Amino acid sequence: MGDNNVKISYDTLWKFIIRPPRDEYKESMLGSPQFKFNNKKYERKDYDIMSSEGYIMKGSFIEPFKECRPSIEMPVVLYLHGNSSSRIEGLNMAGELLKRDINIFVIDFVGCGLSEGEYISLGYHESDDVGNVIDFIEKIPGVGRIGLWGRSMGAATTMIYAHRDERIKAICMDSPFADFNRLAKELTLKQINLPGFLINTVLNIIRKTILEKNGLDIDKLRPIDSAPKTFQPALFIHAIYDELINVSHTHDLFNEYAGEDKSLKCCDKGGHNSKRSSMIVNCIGEFFERTLKEGINNNEIEFKDYLIKNELMNTLDINNENEEPFNYNDYLVNKEENLEKQFNSELGATIKSIPKELGATIKSTPKNIDMNSTYDDSSK
Repeated sequence: MGDNNVKISYDTLWKFIIRPPRDEYKESMLGSPQFKFNNKKYERKDYDIMSSEGYIMKGSFIEPFKECRPSIEMPVVLYLHGNSSSRIEGLNMAGELLKRDINIFVIDFVGCGLSEGEYISLGYHESDDVGNVIDFIEKIPGVGRIGLWGRSMGAATTMIYAHRDERIKAICMDSPFADFNRLAKELTLKQINLPGFLINTVLNIIRKTILEKNGLDIDKLRPIDSAPKTFQPALFIHAIYDELINVSHTHDLFNEYAGEDKSLKCCDKGGHNSKRSSMIVNCIGEFFERTLKEGINNNEIEFKDYLIKNELMNTLDINNENEEPFNYNDYLVNKEENLEKQFNSELGATIKSIPKELGATIKSTPKNIDMNSTYDDSSK
């Protein structure tokens, strides 16, 4: 029975990293495909996008109907959700962007929501998938400047990816981590005072298991390496009392960030998964309005010609003209409470069990794991 408890604890540790609770939802929670918001008619279109590893990702794009468009080109923000979340998270932010004439694209990362795949990688593979999504967005008629807005895993993904793509004109990162290995050690030390060599031993075992399962090398998961190479206008957000990722991670990313147009906003209320205040959300909206709406083509004659030629001119019926976008506040509040309970009960209990079970854990390590090997980081 003791060996079974060790196995459960070990499984909980690596699953916490690449297989956290999946945010399962019904498609009806996406809301009506056509709705009216701020006296404008909008449409949500759902798409399937292929990931870098061949999985189908579910995505949704919201834009106004052709007669409500203010210009030929409209900016788009791609929202990237956290590790136990989905595109539902991004839809909660749609109103802040739509009221500023900025469209929004949301996705379920691989292993999340309704997308295919079993595992996540906290930005390691997701950063490649973002490139596929940007390629898809760029082909949508009327798309102008593109921005990225990420939270937690999505924020780390944003940091890793942005410097690779000149099409990205602005980025917002809410609660990113700078270095996953550092984060893992911090979470362990918060629960119990373990000697450093024991922490490194446990992480080395977990690293090899994760590397085998989905190709993620947690030692190379360092968004901070991308900060000195990234120059887009950037807004950093972090809660001072974040219980999962310490605010120092964002401070370090901010200090290393190469771009001159950068700002950092710290939330004095809430934690890692808390709903952001209206003041913070408004600040994000203003940031994207400033950085993405320059140089938009507003020529009325050209715009009418665009409407005539565009294949989207087909008339669509609006069945729910008075319907506002779905309100997800209660959903997010419940989600935060559930995640907090899970973190405290599962991860906390698992980490506290390490001293008693470490020896047995090492003995139960799969035979293909070489406990005597050391990791060569010279390739970083």
